[in-house]
Amino acid sequence: MSTQFLIGMDVGSTTVKSVVLDAATDQILWRDYQRHDTRQPEKVLEFCRRFESEIGGFAAERSRMFITGSGGNGLAPHLGAKFVQEVNAVSLAVERLYPECGSVIELGGQDARPGAKRKSHRLTISAPGARAR
Repeated sequence: MSTQFLIGMDVGSTTVKSVVLDAATDQILWRDYQRHDTRQPEKVLEFCRRFESEIGGFAAERSRMFITGSGGNGLAPHLGAKFVQEVNAVSLAVERLYPECGSVIELGGQDARPGAKRKSHRLTISAPGARAR
């Protein structure tokens, strides 16, 4: 069976960060973090080309991409990616990787998301402009 890939990419105000996982095992196959010097699309394209050249057996047609960040929403349709709000991405990741966690403070970019608090068995985010669940 051919490897299926999951790609996470954050296109922020100053950097592009990305990780590629084996979808079956969650093993990290590739990751990078670079400043884009106000050239978001060009850096994203560079990363996508590097997936093909640096990951053995990589195939875009066997990949799903999820994208976040200030530049992500505009680029998502051109990449066939699903745009995900950063606070939702953090909430999902914490619930999966750290289910015992009760609070999260994310620092980065141009703002800080002040926290996440667990209500019953769902993690909710309390951040300006975010919808809590």
